[in-house]
Amino acid sequence: MESLNELFGTEEVFSLIDPLAIVFLGISIVILWIGKWVNDLCTPYQLSQELTQKDNKAIAVSFSGYILGIGIILWGVLRQDVSAQAVNPNTNILLRDLGGTVLWSLFGIALLQVARVANDKLLLRRFSNTKELVEDQNIGTGAVQAGSYIGSAFMIKAATYGESSGSLLADILLTLIYFVVAQAAFILFAMVYQKISAYDLHDEIERDNAAAGVGFGITLAAIGMLLSSYIVSSDSLLGLAVWFVICVFLLSVCRFAIDRFILPGSLLDDEISKDRNWGAALIEGASAIGLALILGALF
Repeated sequence: MESLNELFGTEEVFSLIDPLAIVFLGISIVILWIGKWVNDLCTPYQLSQELTQKDNKAIAVSFSGYILGIGIILWGVLRQDVSAQAVNPNTNILLRDLGGTVLWSLFGIALLQVARVANDKLLLRRFSNTKELVEDQNIGTGAVQAGSYIGSAFMIKAATYGESSGSLLADILLTLIYFVVAQAAFILFAMVYQKISAYDLHDEIERDNAAAGVGFGITLAAIGMLLSSYIVSSDSLLGLAVWFVICVFLLSVCRFAIDRFILPGSLLDDEISKDRNWGAALIEGASAIGLALILGALF
């Protein structure tokens, strides 16, 4: 009988129209708008012009990853702030949590812009990302940039997870450390990915091979998810380094398994480089994301 009462209870219904949640939702919408404004300010192109007048799908893919990244950061921040209010509703704590939501979200937006520059200068260093996105409308470049945004966002979300150290400066410094580690991990993974691939990743992306960028970009997001799952449970940078090696190995095995079991009779590298089969690239990326979810649950 008690479980039946819970099924038809009204308490949960009223919680869905919590005024506090509406306040945080309003702030989130404003932050997303600020994120768009910051992107326009930091990039040499106008998003609205590229999307509506030029139908630039490469910019659309990249910006989709950027907006999703902001959403991931907000997800992490809001889960803690809203939960804290539910446990201990207090005006002073509410103002502090609202300020924290704004501060960490804006900080995350700034770091995502740094990730964009790192992507341009280090991750895809052989060519200009801006040129590929704007002039060539290179979807592969947009996919890699989107994956970098999403992976970085998961790292930022993980770094801001849990109890504060009590010092805002220390918390910001710790977040910066994990962010730098994430960018370094992306670059190291790119080197490994290049070694285990039968094609030149940079050349294929520069030749407008969307499949190469899609497969690599989604796998970057998976790397960010894997690293963030460890950071949530441990603060050890040494342990994070060992976890990264394990994850890279397992992702490499996953790529090999796709060749043998999911695409029998066809090599994944040939499907991506020769046939430019972005469907095969999606399978590669989806398998990497699936593996990230499984490993995150197991470890």
